Amino acid sequence: MAGSETDRFWKEFASRHWEQEPLSLPSSPVQLGIGDEELLRALVLAAGTNNRPRGSGLPKVVVTVDGRTQPIDTQVFLPSPEDGSLDDYLARVDLHMRDHEWSVAVSGLHAVSAPLWDRAKQMSDDVFRFTGTRVAGRVDMDTFIGRYTSTNVGVHVDHAGNFGFTLRGRKTLLTWAPEHSEQVPQHTADYTSARGLADVLVGVPGALTYFPSEQLHVGESPDTVAVNVNIAFFTRNDPAALVLEAVGGLLGRGSATRGPGPDAHVADGIPVAAAAALDALAGLSGGEIEDAVWEHHMRTVTSGGLGVGRPSEPPVPVPRDARIRLRGDVVLHQRALADGRRAVAVQGHTLKVADHPRLEVALTALGSGDTLDLGQWEQGTDSAAVPLLHAVLLRLSTWRATRVESSGSGAGTVL
Repeated sequence: MAGSETDRFWKEFASRHWEQEPLSLPSSPVQLGIGDEELLRALVLAAGTNNRPRGSGLPKVVVTVDGRTQPIDTQVFLPSPEDGSLDDYLARVDLHMRDHEWSVAVSGLHAVSAPLWDRAKQMSDDVFRFTGTRVAGRVDMDTFIGRYTSTNVGVHVDHAGNFGFTLRGRKTLLTWAPEHSEQVPQHTADYTSARGLADVLVGVPGALTYFPSEQLHVGESPDTVAVNVNIAFFTRNDPAALVLEAVGGLLGRGSATRGPGPDAHVADGIPVAAAAALDALAGLSGGEIEDAVWEHHMRTVTSGGLGVGRPSEPPVPVPRDARIRLRGDVVLHQRALADGRRAVAVQGHTLKVADHPRLEVALTALGSGDTLDLGQWEQGTDSAAVPLLHAVLLRLSTWRATRVESSGSGAGTVL
């Protein structure tokens, strides 16, 4: 019953609201499904820079007091292991700031929390399943916490469709359609003149709010501390940025980090470090660059747009007689690399291993949704492929990409 109610919601949402008009439901069949304990844990992890995935830049934390961003001394606004509960954390900060307005915004929470990553990925998959749309930009899970008259940046546009879940307090969102942009003061807290033109969305526990990506909007929670978790679908992307990021990663691992060699060409007026990068770039093959762009793109493709790998869990050894298949929501891609290795992309991660024809066959089967009977597969392959596949399966288990099935009739088994 709950499943059919959820499906009905998504079908109506896709036809009436997705990138069309705002939605405010006081009670919704679609809920965040993340408890206080996990949110607090994610916030504690977000507060420590050592917990952030290398190169991702996530999570990002922005603290404001009385509408002004705080560049330093933000630690008091962040939870610590000593905060026993989410309510303890909120009470501590609000007591400390009792004479001021304050907010804590944390984006990219899914980068440090596997349950939040899973929930954001599920929402992305649901949106795609019912609307047929994968947004051009990224998908983000963020939280906005605080007591404030209005969002510190005032009325603004994020270019992101936004689903909002309120865990504490009450948050009012005012949104305006793009055609009202000439009448709505932007980047200011003084928008009283346009209030009558706004759609009013109310976030309370159990409710769901949504507004399309091009809507102007501002949030208000002046009386009590509100905790909102949002899943945002950014619609803008720069394809050239993908290439630049990938090539930059190659140069960072190569000779550009060591300065120019004795034969490097240093043109007049070009800084030495830039000349070193040009020298290293000239030494890259087209295959290397294509492989790096593919890897960066796969982070998005296999993560539902989250752009960062699912936080890892302890590995689970795979029994030699196991029957393995991918979990239903997992996407797997593979590629033969220019350096002779094979890349396996799944759950926002890429694993690179020595290549073997039988490894490619097994991964192709898994990626197609087939079940792999390891015992029978090992009987039909040579010994060199066996440790390669087991190494891959062990790593996939840390990303919760596979499931072990009980033995059965063998239907769908791949040899």
